[in-house]
Amino acid sequence: PLRPPAETAAIYRKAIAARDGRVMLYGVTPELAGIGRQQVAVDGSEGMVRNTWPGDTASRRAILGNWLALPFADGAMSAAIGDGILSNIAWPDETAGLLDELVRVLAPGGRAVFRTFCTPGRTETLAQVRDAAFDGEIESFHALKWRVAMARMPDRRTPNIAVRDILARFDETFPDRTALARATGWHAESIATIDAYAGSPHLYSFPSLPQLLALAVPRFGSVATLDSGRYPLCERCPLIVLDRGPADGRPDLP
Repeated sequence: PLRPPAETAAIYRKAIAARDGRVMLYGVTPELAGIGRQQVAVDGSEGMVRNTWPGDTASRRAILGNWLALPFADGAMSAAIGDGILSNIAWPDETAGLLDELVRVLAPGGRAVFRTFCTPGRTETLAQVRDAAFDGEIESFHALKWRVAMARMPDRRTPNIAVRDILARFDETFPDRTALARATGWHAESIATIDAYAGSPHLYSFPSLPQLLALAVPRFGSVATLDSGRYPLCERCPLIVLDRGPADGRPDLP
């Protein structure tokens, strides 16, 4: 679930096909680079732009910028897309700020499409995640990481979780990585990717879909969801489609 597969990229393209003149990409996700007749990608990390972006062309470019204060005029974009971006900011204040800024830069009739990582309505315990892994019910290690992050925490009042805490929860739940590798067939190197979380100052947020919709619906003329494809944990990764309503009697974009 960490990367959008080709089938998901195709769904993005179809969803904004009638509004693809000026497309903003949140982040520099290579799989989404080039969607739209003209695309500008915005990322806050120079390192991400340098190391992840596949390169500028005549129809796409990447710039440094703040998602909460975008360097664009009002109504400058016909569409916006992003992959998992709402999990990279703090709930609820930064989420609301991003949506408000999105409303500003989208032209009337514009559309935004985001793949989301949503905590399910009935959350698991860490013990249930452990049992599912050892029973062979989790298809990939990256899906396991997200399930560990989303698992129920009795004292958690928000869907935010520090990245370093995901590692701590994993080590608590799976103290014997060799046993996990033997039970699942996952390579030790794949499991060790979670160690990149050690000491991280960042946080992730995994709101439920109803929580996201509660913020989005008052801000947009139309809000819908789409399946994002068929891959491990896809049921927790819906696409949310946000349509900016027309203003001052102006018609929707063609």
